[in-house]
Amino acid sequence: MRDVAKDAYDKTAVGAVSWMRPDTAAGETIEGFQAVALAADAMQTDGLILIRAVHKESTSGRHLVDAIQFMRMR
Repeated sequence: MRDVAKDAYDKTAVGAVSWMRPDTAAGETIEGFQAVALAADAMQTDGLILIRAVHKESTSGRHLVDAIQFMRMR
């Protein structure tokens, strides 16, 4: 399984804004994406990114994170 957070970070230039989302076509799930949300929080704590927005799905009623907008800091 790919590391969504690392892939998004590596593909984003310093100072640029991008999104992390699960690739459902590749079999990634919203449930599995919760680990990416935790990884993004850790990346923010380490000063690598600044999380600008977190989107939570509303269809299941569980309000799981399904997208994260971030800015690469370094």
